[in-house]
Amino acid sequence: MVTVLSAAFPLHVVTDGDDRRPALLLLNPLGTTLSFWEPLIERLTEHNWVIRFDIRGHGRSVGEVAAYEISDLADDAVSVLDALEVPRAHVFGASMGGLVAAELAAHHPNRVDRLVLASTGLQLGPDFWWHETIARAQVGGLSSVADHIEKVFFSDEWRAAFPEARRAAREMFIATPVDAYVAGARAILNADLRQAAPMIRAATLLIGGADDPVLRHHPSSDLLDAIPDSEAVQVGGARHRVLLEQPALLTDVVCGFLTDPDGR
Repeated sequence: MVTVLSAAFPLHVVTDGDDRRPALLLLNPLGTTLSFWEPLIERLTEHNWVIRFDIRGHGRSVGEVAAYEISDLADDAVSVLDALEVPRAHVFGASMGGLVAAELAAHHPNRVDRLVLASTGLQLGPDFWWHETIARAQVGGLSSVADHIEKVFFSDEWRAAFPEARRAAREMFIATPVDAYVAGARAILNADLRQAAPMIRAATLLIGGADDPVLRHHPSSDLLDAIPDSEAVQVGGARHRVLLEQPALLTDVVCGFLTDPDGR
């Protein structure tokens, strides 16, 4: 465990695997801790030294959360790499973490080798949805929006088949401090990758759920068109948390992409 104090916010960092292997930086979705990645970690560490951290106000990255933008989280990621003396890493982000990963690749291209973006579009969700969710969370806490979030994030089939994983995801979400969630939601509301995406030069893999409501208004195909060197994998029947719905399948896909000597 490492606490990075060189960032604007003290960040709780964990590494897994052999540090002689290529570095892989994981960037979390909003409303999760670094344990979000647990179903994927064992496979990812077969080929990589995996770095993950709790974003501002989440998990063990505790403190008062002021307003920030996605670019600030990209700067946090750079601070983590600097603290661990990692000049360059593969970067894998999901949802808000995907926005951060794309921002990192666009504006710090020398720090990013290959890029994986899961459940990510040029923007995430319609503005009115974020305004409504923020307002409800501020009044009733995250438990007041948990049912709706769960239906958006997971398919009915997955929720019925995996009750323990469903419960764990819900508990992680509800445990997020309201101020940290609201700050992140507002950063997502302000995020727009239309200028940044064409600047990305890293070979990029996009992963999405075919039934993801968050990307209905800004489909991942727009991001695919915007990033020059990109390809996409779509999972039928999956929603926004596609990585948790199909962890084994998608970890194999990601590992294949990261280890392919031809970059594909």
